[in-house]
Amino acid sequence: MHRLKIGIVFGGCSEEHPISVKSAQEVARHLDLAKYEPFYVGITSSGAWKLCDAPDPDWEHGSCRPAVLSPDRGVHGLLVLEQGRYETIGLDLVLPVLHGKLGEDGAVQGLLELSGIPYAGCDIQSSALCMDKSLTYMVARAAGVATPSFWTVTGSEKVDPDQLSYPSS
Repeated sequence: MHRLKIGIVFGGCSEEHPISVKSAQEVARHLDLAKYEPFYVGITSSGAWKLCDAPDPDWEHGSCRPAVLSPDRGVHGLLVLEQGRYETIGLDLVLPVLHGKLGEDGAVQGLLELSGIPYAGCDIQSSALCMDKSLTYMVARAAGVATPSFWTVTGSEKVDPDQLSYPSS
């Protein structure tokens, strides 16, 4: 039986890096290896992409190889540095298991779209929209979806706690 080659991208440059690693560990724990051949692509906190054996807690210090998504739509996969040369690994699908900025904000989805690699999850526009919570509320409200009351506060603004109302029990 042919197993689908799945790229599982995790880690990333955001403050949510450790949570993404834990999420990838859960994917690894529950992935049906009879159906899928996983390729774990970890992104370090500094932004380096590495193909590794598994999303172990110390994956960054293990025997990983430098890897990138190929921008060539004919490759549909990874370029992995091996002894000074690039080896290509075709992927049937990428599962982005990234959290936060440069992960779930549409950036990786855009890279996958440019590369022609199918992926699971939201598209670029939906991902970008959902990272901006106030914009998400406005779009949802305009579409007739019930949303809670909200207001956007900038980092320099002060909020009087007495302005906030809490549900009564």
